[in-house]
Amino acid sequence: MYDYLSIYSPGYSKTIRTEVLEEYLKFFLNFNKESSLRFSKIHSGELIRVTGILANSKGNYAFNSLDGIEEINLIEIDIPENINDELEKTILNIAKSIAKEYSWLIDLGGI
Repeated sequence: MYDYLSIYSPGYSKTIRTEVLEEYLKFFLNFNKESSLRFSKIHSGELIRVTGILANSKGNYAFNSLDGIEEINLIEIDIPENINDELEKTILNIAKSIAKEYSWLIDLGGI
């Protein structure tokens, strides 16, 4: 099990196109695309991973693959095991930036 922080549309009712998220993460937040809706970057020697997800109205999801998903309403940022104050601040800034861009909410979960 791992910890993560979630960014989601209020009531999971608003979605964004996957290509919109990809462009924002790559060009504004300098993430690299790993695979469909999975992005990462290294900060202070630790991997920060972001995943876009399509969830139901209660925030639940189940998937075998993110291939073919065209819209999302939930973004999860994995919290690295070796988190420190600097890395926590960086992850929070990433989350705040995404939430502000799409007028979404942040659930701090594991932080």
